[in-house]
Amino acid sequence: MNKITIIMGEYPQTCGMKKEPVEWIVLKEEQQRCLCISKYLLDCKPYHDSSKNITWQDCTLRNWLNHDFLMQTFSNEEREKILLSTIENPAENTRDYIFLLSTDEVEELFDDEVEDYVDYEERGAMTTAYARSQGAWFIDENCEEENKGTWWLRYYGDFRDKEEGKYDFICCVNFDGYIERAAQGVEEAGSCIRPAFWLRTD
Repeated sequence: MNKITIIMGEYPQTCGMKKEPVEWIVLKEEQQRCLCISKYLLDCKPYHDSSKNITWQDCTLRNWLNHDFLMQTFSNEEREKILLSTIENPAENTRDYIFLLSTDEVEELFDDEVEDYVDYEERGAMTTAYARSQGAWFIDENCEEENKGTWWLRYYGDFRDKEEGKYDFICCVNFDGYIERAAQGVEEAGSCIRPAFWLRTD
């Protein structure tokens, strides 16, 4: 998958707190906007701060992404280019600047429809040293997947399942790029965050 990358914003990525430029993969381009996702797994936080059946709309991770992460990572000028977008969810659509991908979006955006090829390598992303210092689970052996971790998706199952908020666990993308449907309890802190956003290009 030969996707272009851009540099935008700054976030801690080494073991210290010093911010460094963030690299983003452009997954999709449309008229006057493009969909970006971080190349690396930037941080490690639970989907929600307690174990309960929860929707994307109400989870604490959504609040953190659209407030703390947005404000701490991007300059005023950069934030003006990040679009407030309608995000489709089974229970209720949300309006977000920063969000997580869903199972359906991962399967669509990381696949080559022409050659019928699934790019598991880019699905399976590397953790940063900072994310590992925050408690991220990762492969710590000398192998091809070394330092790769797991990353949260937006809700459990596919969009057609209509099961959002009925369970206290969420889908994740595994280190090898495969999607684990019931991978983590929402309160567990080992999964990473791979933020996404729509960027204005006009």
